[in-house]
Amino acid sequence: MDNEFQWRNQMRKLNEAVEPARDLWPDIAARIAQPAAVAPRRQWRRPAFALAASLVLAVGAVFTASQLRRQDSAPTTVAVDGPRSAAAGAAALTALDWAKPADPKLAAAAQDLDKASADLQAALEARPDAVFLVSMLNRTNAQRMRLVRQAAISG
Repeated sequence: MDNEFQWRNQMRKLNEAVEPARDLWPDIAARIAQPAAVAPRRQWRRPAFALAASLVLAVGAVFTASQLRRQDSAPTTVAVDGPRSAAAGAAALTALDWAKPADPKLAAAAQDLDKASADLQAALEARPDAVFLVSMLNRTNAQRMRLVRQAAISG
């Protein structure tokens, strides 16, 4: 019974206000007064992200160009609708026509992703310091690659 009394008494003391051992405000005020020490550490991130985005775009362009070159060199049968030449048909191809899914639902999604990617690239050209645009472009490209894989799986 005595143990329970001591236990309850200790529980009541936990509910009381406790003063801190030292005042924390002087340390906080000193850190607020030194914002210049924190800022230079983050200045390298924007150019690094812009460089990374440029690298991703360059690799994507080289990959797309190699795929188009491989398609042009491979012998293919072309259904001709009248007196249209094969050179005129090849000139009408866009960068991602090699990855157009046959399924109409997936093709519409691919077209939406291509439009979003083009819009993000234009926005990134207008604001190269906007890091969030790079991450959105990377996510859009990842979604496009998932869509291409899904189209290949579904046949």
